Amino acid sequence: MDNVITLTVDEILSKEFSVDFKGYTPIEVDQFLDIVMADYKTYETKVASLEEKIVELEKYCAELKTKLVETEGQNMSRAANNAMAQQQTSQVDILKRLSRLEQAVFNSGRQF
Repeated sequence: MDNVITLTVDEILSKEFSVDFKGYTPIEVDQFLDIVMADYKTYETKVASLEEKIVELEKYCAELKTKLVETEGQNMSRAANNAMAQQQTSQVDILKRLSRLEQAVFNSGRQF
């Protein structure tokens, strides 16, 4: 099946059947076609509604993807900033330790 709707409600409504000697009762055919048309209208409405929902969800998905990219960019920037801050902190710690060692060496040199 090709997933293509071949009949419209109007085509069902305007369909005429030839009557044979042993044919169907026209009233029964009309009643049945009325039911088919009602179902067809329901399907058309549902399909249109679902197509609109698909468009809405695709837009929402695109918005979420954009937000995700922005958030990932912000997280990468924060991570880089944190790494730089840690590196700077460790450099400051090293300088403090060197300063203390120099003071200890300088102070111990005076005692001799």
